[in-house]
Amino acid sequence: MQGRAQTLFSTPITPLQRLSHPLFEEKGIDVWVKRDDLNHSQIQGNKWHKLRATIQQLQHHSRPAVLTFGGAYSNHLAATAAAGQAYGFTTIGVVRGDELANAPDKWSHTLKTAQRQGMHLHFISRADYRRKTDPAFLAKLTAPYRQAHPQLTLLPEGGTTSQALQGFAAPMTQLEKQCPNWTHLYTAVGTGGTLAGLVRCAARQASAAHPKRLIGVSPFKHHPQQHRQIQALCPYPYQASPGAPLSWHLHHGVVYRGYGRTHPHLTFDQAWWENTFSLTLDPIYTSRTFAAFRQDLQADRLPRGANVILYHSGGLQGRSDDFVT
Repeated sequence: MQGRAQTLFSTPITPLQRLSHPLFEEKGIDVWVKRDDLNHSQIQGNKWHKLRATIQQLQHHSRPAVLTFGGAYSNHLAATAAAGQAYGFTTIGVVRGDELANAPDKWSHTLKTAQRQGMHLHFISRADYRRKTDPAFLAKLTAPYRQAHPQLTLLPEGGTTSQALQGFAAPMTQLEKQCPNWTHLYTAVGTGGTLAGLVRCAARQASAAHPKRLIGVSPFKHHPQQHRQIQALCPYPYQASPGAPLSWHLHHGVVYRGYGRTHPHLTFDQAWWENTFSLTLDPIYTSRTFAAFRQDLQADRLPRGANVILYHSGGLQGRSDDFVT
């Protein structure tokens, strides 16, 4: 039984796919994609690393249930719903925007998928959503669900907990073996937990002789709250300084029309990556991650000799959403 449990919750080694292109050769850099979109059949990419410890703990509950938070395009809600269906626990998703409550025709594909996978969707106003960390509000919100599930587990927006951050030790350990001399890593950023987890785990590998830079690509315009959240989770230098073994920064250069919206430039860039390298990207997060790297490359923001990792964090259920153009 113990061996089966270890297999059930193990993190597989995902490929590090090398990308070759005349543009990369011209700029004198090497590029790889960390294919964590392949790490789980239903709970893709960064979400598996974030949720794995919680899923394991829920196996010891008599009536396991998770209540968590997200917006209409939340990969976290989709992954939590998939986890509940796959591992046998109840899921409740508290969704920002009560205007959607009685308008299922306006639901994103992500929300529709989450509901099909058994998640109960609880819509609240945007004003109430901003109170999602207030203890009194949470007590009132969760009271009806605790009657049926006394051991109700609460997960914050994005699923970022201390255990979730530790979950990124697995992909970082893999990268250390697959490409120990990597210098730059690009990843998508929502609530910031993935970037913070990767930075904290990369700190074990970085040194003055082998400095590492992590770039979080945001779908939002300059967002002070997002920056503060990441800094609180990630006590390492923001922006690179001479001699610093490890640093991180946020990239806001591919926001275009904002979160949940696409743009001809972004659509074109996504098609270029998918057609050139036989990849599949999602239109909100990973497409922006890859576009941000290409933007930096063309602007000569990366030094010659850089070894660049593009972190593919999954979220591919979002490809079916109809985005506002």
